[in-house]
Parts: sequence; C-alpha cells; structure tokens
Amino acid sequence: MADKRTFVYENFEMSYEETKKGWSMPYSHHHTHYEIYILLSGERTVTIGNTTHLVKEGFACLFESNISHRSEGNTDYSGLCIHFSKQYLDRYFQPNIVSTYLTCFKTPIIFIPADYRKKLLTWNKAMSHTSESSYLLLAQILIDLSKFQKKYCADSSLFVSDVKTSSAQRIINYIDANYTTLQNVSQIAECCGVSESYIHRIIKKNTSLTVKEYINKLRLRHAIHEMDCSNNSFAIISKACGFQNISYFYYLFKKNYGLTPTEYREQLKKRINNQLTRARHKQ
Repeated sequence: MADKRTFVYENFEMSYEETKKGWSMPYSHHHTHYEIYILLSGERTVTIGNTTHLVKEGFACLFESNISHRSEGNTDYSGLCIHFSKQYLDRYFQPNIVSTYLTCFKTPIIFIPADYRKKLLTWNKAMSHTSESSYLLLAQILIDLSKFQKKYCADSSLFVSDVKTSSAQRIINYIDANYTTLQNVSQIAECCGVSESYIHRIIKKNTSLTVKEYINKLRLRHAIHEMDCSNNSFAIISKACGFQNISYFYYLFKKNYGLTPTEYREQLKKRINNQLTRARHKQ
C-alpha cells in the first residue's frame, strides 16, 4: 500500500492512499475518532456495524465514533481518508453546532460528485491547511456532506448494495468485532440470541475451523498487524489481541507461522533495511 499522509492539525488528519491488487482488513476494528473514506477508484465491500455495503467509485463511507467496521476487496483502489475527533470540533464550536455537523454520519454511505472529489484532492495537497484554521476546512467538508446526503439520496440507492446480514453472518461479524475480549462461546450465544451448538456449527461450516481456532486466527492476524505497524512489546501486543497468556501467544504464533514473534520481527527489520538500501542505490 502506498500511503501518503498529510497531518492537518492535532486530532484532524487527511490522507491519500493508492493500493494495487486490493487489500482486506484482517479484522473489524473501531476507534474513538470519526472517519470519512472517499473511494476515488475501485470497489470495496465495507461492513459497518451489522450491515455490509458494496461501495463503488465516487461514494464516501462514514464511520461514527466507536462503530465496528471493516473494508475488503481484491481490486486496485484509491481513496481519501479523513479522521477527526469530536473534541477537535468542541474546541471551536458550540455543542449544538457540533451536533449539526455530525448529522451526516447518520447516513453511512453518501455519493460525492466528481467535481467535489477533485476539490478534496486539491485541499489535501495544499500546504495552507496545516494552520490552526484547519477546523474551518473540516467544518466545510461536513456541511457539504450533509448537502450531498440530501441531494443524492435517491441516486445512491442505485449504486450501493445494502445487504442485510443473515443470523450466520451476524455471528461471524460479532466475533470479528469482539474477538479481543471474548472469553467463551456462551458470550457469543447470549449476544446473538442463538444456542452454543448453533454457533459451533456455523463457524465450522463457514470457516472450516472451530470457534476457538477462528478466534485465535483473528488474534494472530491482529498481532501480525501490530508487529508490522508498531514497536510495542510482545506482552502489550498479545494482551491487545486478546491473549491472556503470553506463553500461549508464543506457542500459537510458532505453530501457525513457523517462527517465534521475535524471529518474525527480526525478519521484518531485515526486509525494511533491504528496501531502504535498494531505495538509496536507485537515488
């Protein structure tokens, strides 16, 4: 993934990314910041909460604070991503104004006209929005999204597939969103309103894994992501991924990947150093 980030101001970030051969998030995730993702090219399958959308070029996905979401796809794609916190808006606007700005998030998928997408790219490239007045840019974007929300409501339904999830998919989505805190199958059964035996059958049928194996697979993918993107200790990573015992984390990692976490991180450092060396030689 080629990720070009522009840090606009504290708690407000706009970035452009272009990815070849597609990419799928290994797990659902959530964060306290609000997120807007405008798909400039390609196609993505995006799950927001319990609803899955087929999102095409020209549409924006809006993720409210702390809502579980995941993006998948195997085609080339590019997009603009905006992150901001409610605290950032609270710093500059009255509570009633902030509430008005956030109303666009009640519609998770909004069509964005082509001329406005070009305008967003121009804003992202401009250097002037690194000043403290950046809050005005964010406010304008949120106002415009609310306008598009009303103007293109009918057209959006022609291009977005809103797939209501089956009980089986709800179970999988629930595990995908909560695997870091799940302790037993009874938790899943209680929250999804089904029996434990039904959950075991569904997971086995859809993944060819037991419930425990599926949860551990998600946790290990999460651990790989953490090691690729941070320098956190293995104790911190294993706990963040839902492992209560670091020894068990080491055991599963070695069993699934043929390397210990330490060996994996060493190989990762070597790959990065080799890439940097090749880049210097090309200069």
